[in-house]
Amino acid sequence: MNKKWSVVQKIYKKSPAQLVEYGEEVVNKVTISPYFNLPNTVPSNPTLAEVSARLLILDTAISAPGGGVSKTDAIRVAKENVITDLDNLGNFIEVAANQPATKTIGDVVIHDAGMQFKKSPLPKQRVFTVINSPVQQLDVIARTVHAGNRAAYEWQLKKANEVNWQPGIITLQATFTFTGLLSGTRYQFRVKTVTKNTTNLSQVLELVVM
Repeated sequence: MNKKWSVVQKIYKKSPAQLVEYGEEVVNKVTISPYFNLPNTVPSNPTLAEVSARLLILDTAISAPGGGVSKTDAIRVAKENVITDLDNLGNFIEVAANQPATKTIGDVVIHDAGMQFKKSPLPKQRVFTVINSPVQQLDVIARTVHAGNRAAYEWQLKKANEVNWQPGIITLQATFTFTGLLSGTRYQFRVKTVTKNTTNLSQVLELVVM
C-alpha cells in the first residue's frame, strides 16, 4: 500500500509561551537544515521571516504589562496567527518530505525541521468540481464530497499565472461560491477537507471565469 509521511505538530494544545518556544525552534532548524537551503525550496507562504515576526508579536503580547480583556484578546489573535503560519509551514515540510527524491528519508526531513511525523496510507482523493455560476456572472461554484458533520472545508484559489495561493476561506459546508472574480481570467481552485482523523487536499482544477 502506498503511504505518505505526515507532519504532526499538536500546536493547538500548546500554551502561548510553549508555542513561541516551539515556533522559534522550528524556524531555527529549517533555517540551517540542508534540505531547505537549496534554490526554490525555502518556504514562501509563509516565509521564515514572516513566521519569526508573528512569533515576536505573540511573545511581546505575552510579556506586555497589565492584564484584562485587551491583553487576553491580543494574545489570542497573535496565537491564532502563529498557529496558521506553523500549520502552513508544516504543510510545506510535508510536501518536501514526500518528494520522490526525499521520500525514502521523509522522516529525517521532517525531524530536521523540528517536527514530529507519522506514516499514513494515502487518502483517497475526493471528488472536487468547479463551475461558472449559471445565475451570477463572475461567480464560481465549488463542490466536494460531504465528509461528515464534523468536517471543515478550506477553499483556496489563485490566478493560474501566480505562485502563491490566496488565504483560504473555511466553511462547514461542502459547497462554496467564489465571488467577484475577474472575467476572462484563468483561475486555479482546490479545497482542503479536514476531519477528526485526516486532512485531504483535492486536485487542482482550472477554470476561466465567465
